[in-house]
Amino acid sequence: MLKNLFIRENLKEKEVKKMKSAKLLMAILGILLISGTLANAVPLVDVVQSPTGFFVPDETQVYDWPYYRWYGDDWGWTHNAIGGTITTATLNISAWDVDAASGEVDEIYADDNGVMTLLGTLSGLNDDWGYTTFPLGANFFDDIASGLQVFLEIDVNDDGWAVTLSKSALSIDGGTIPGPRPGVPEPATLLLLGSGLIGLGFARKRFKKQLN
Repeated sequence: MLKNLFIRENLKEKEVKKMKSAKLLMAILGILLISGTLANAVPLVDVVQSPTGFFVPDETQVYDWPYYRWYGDDWGWTHNAIGGTITTATLNISAWDVDAASGEVDEIYADDNGVMTLLGTLSGLNDDWGYTTFPLGANFFDDIASGLQVFLEIDVNDDGWAVTLSKSALSIDGGTIPGPRPGVPEPATLLLLGSGLIGLGFARKRFKKQLN
C-alpha cells in the first residue's frame, strides 16, 4: 500500500514538472515571437522639405511667392521608398497660417495603388507653424515601399486663403519627426530627404473624394 502511494506521488511530481516545463517553453516562445516582431518594426522617418518643390527654405519667406500659395496653385511631392516591415505609418505635414477655424480648407491626398485618395484637411495654426497628422492604413504600405506620392489641393472652396508648407514627414512605426519649422532636421531623426516633385495639377482627374 505504501509502495502504491509512493508511486502515485512520484507520478504526480513528474506531471507537475512536465506542466512547469511546458509553461516555461510557452513563455520563451512568446518572448522570442515578440522580440522577432519588434526587431522587424524599426522606427524610421522620411522627410521631404526645401529645396524640393515649394517647401519654404526659411521663415523669412513664409509670405513670399512661390512658397505662399493660393487657390489653383496646387502641387505634390514624392517620399523616398521605404522597404522592410511596416506596422504603423503616419504622414505629418507642417504648414504655416492655416485658418481652418475660420473656414480655410486645404486637402491632402496620397496615392493608393494609382488612385489619389483624400486623407483629410490641414488643421494647422493661424500665423504659426503646426503639424497635421494623417494616419495611413495598411492599404498604403505597398505605396510607401515604392515611394508615397502626396498632393496638396489649396483652398478648395476658393475663399481667398493661402498656405505655406515647411515639411512632409513620413513616420514609420513611431519614428520621431523633426520640429515643424523650416530647416534641416537633426540626423538622429532622419532617414532620407525626399526629392521627387510631382508636376502641378498632378492626377487631379483621378482624385477619390473619400476619407481614408
